[in-house]
Amino acid sequence: MKRELDLKLFQTRDKSWVTYGDLVHALRDVKADDCEVLLVHTDLSFGLPNREFKRKELVEILYDLICELGVNTLVFPTFTFSYGNREDFDVRNTKSKMGMINEYARQRPEALRSEDPLMSVCVIGEHKELAEVSGNKSLGPGSFFDRLHNTPNVRILFFGAQLPQCHTQMHYVEEKLRVPYRYDKEFEGHIIDREGNKREDKHILYVKYRDVLPCVPPAFEQELMDQGLFLKQKVGDSSVSCFTEKTAYDKAVEWLTKDVNCFLAEPYDTKPLVKEYSYGNVTTVQ
Repeated sequence: MKRELDLKLFQTRDKSWVTYGDLVHALRDVKADDCEVLLVHTDLSFGLPNREFKRKELVEILYDLICELGVNTLVFPTFTFSYGNREDFDVRNTKSKMGMINEYARQRPEALRSEDPLMSVCVIGEHKELAEVSGNKSLGPGSFFDRLHNTPNVRILFFGAQLPQCHTQMHYVEEKLRVPYRYDKEFEGHIIDREGNKREDKHILYVKYRDVLPCVPPAFEQELMDQGLFLKQKVGDSSVSCFTEKTAYDKAVEWLTKDVNCFLAEPYDTKPLVKEYSYGNVTTVQ
C-alpha cells in the first residue's frame, strides 16, 4: 500500500521528523531497489515512533515502504537459535527475535520460511527456492546464505541496523574459509514442519571458541564506503545502508586472507581454544 510522502513516522533527538518520503528517498539513494533479491536487516532506531500510530500500524507502514521499492524478492532474517535455547523449532509458529518488521513479514501469508532451527529466513516474492534449504549446516553448503551467495544480483540492506551488529553474511565467509577461531558444533532438537509434522533433527553451527572476542573494525566499513561499495545515508538518529552480496563477500575474503584476526578484538591464539557453549538467551551467532 502506497503512503503519503509527508507522513511523519519518527521524531529525532533534535525534535525534527523523519517522514515516509525521507525513508523512501534514502533507500533509493543507497540503491536498495537495484537488485533482484534484497536481504533486509532492520532496527527501528530512526527516532521516537509517532505516538499517533499503534505499534502494529507503524510496522505495517514500514513493511509497505520496503515493498514499495519494487524488488522482485525480499528476504527477512527470522532467526530463533531455537536449539541453542534448548527449544524445538516450529516453522509456522516459533517467533523471530530479529525485530518487529521481520516478525510481521514472517506472519504474512505470502511468506515462505526456511526450515532452519537456528537461522531461518522468510522469503517473499519470486525466488522462494532461497527458503528451500538443505543439509544440516546453518552456514554451510545448502544453507540459506550459501544459496544467497550463488544467486545473481543480490543486495544486503541495513534499515536502521548497523553493519557491525547485523552483518550475518560474514559468518558464512568465516565458515567458507574455515577460520581457526571457530568450530563446528552440533545441536539437537525437533523441527515441526509446515504441515505440522514433528521430526528429530541435528543442526551444525560454526561457533566461536569460548574466549574469542568478535569485533568488526570501523575501518572495514570505512574502506567499503571510501571505495563507493557501501552506500550509506543518514536518516534521523540512524541510517540506511546497502551493498551487494558479492561486494560484502569479496571484501571479507580479502580482509581475512590478509589477516585472519581482522574481525577479532585480539588474536585468536592469545588464549586457549576452549570448546564451551552457553545455552539459553541466544540471539546471535556466538
